[in-house]
Amino acid sequence: FFLNIFHVFSGSSLPPPVLTVFPPSSAELQSDTASVVCLSSQSVPFADVSWLAAGSPVSSGISTSTAVQRPDQTYQISSSLTIQTSDWNMDKIYTCKVSLGSQTSEKTIKKSECPTE
Repeated sequence: FFLNIFHVFSGSSLPPPVLTVFPPSSAELQSDTASVVCLSSQSVPFADVSWLAAGSPVSSGISTSTAVQRPDQTYQISSSLTIQTSDWNMDKIYTCKVSLGSQTSEKTIKKSECPTE
């Protein structure tokens, strides 16, 4: 209900995507590679997802899904980045960046910020 009102008032400006980033599982971290996953929740079914590792753009090891419509009429895109476990253990910072028109959201994750299991 509130969302619909918001859309009417916001006109052409879309709300920025809401991002959640998940660390690799402890099981994955037993091997050489692991994945970091970024979920983007947004009001439209498209967005441009990119990743940075230690501030530099990453071009390989990225797998991004198509948007899935949720019951609340938002769309969710998931993107996973394959990383080296050794980089994760050295506390390298990974950034998920999602652009939607002129709006860009980004969220970072690194080992030292994650609760240990």
